[in-house]
Amino acid sequence: MGGYIDARHNLGNMEWNEAGNHQRAMKHYLISARAGYDLSLDMVRDGFKCGLITKYEYSHTLRAYQQRQNEINSDERVKAAIFYASR
Repeated sequence: MGGYIDARHNLGNMEWNEAGNHQRAMKHYLISARAGYDLSLDMVRDGFKCGLITKYEYSHTLRAYQQRQNEINSDERVKAAIFYASR
């Protein structure tokens, strides 16, 4: 778990597939999706459609995911600008 969003997603997969604990799996997916992990966002969407998470949880996750994507994209732009300026 310790900050690795793909590991958090994998924990969700393990809970879903091996333990059959769908609520616990959704908690892992929510955390991972809010940190910007695409596959987890897909699982959260499916969980919302199935009624495993609330509309509030889904909308909160979408906003957090988008905010994280904006942060990532902004960081990449800055790094690229620095890289090309140093040439």
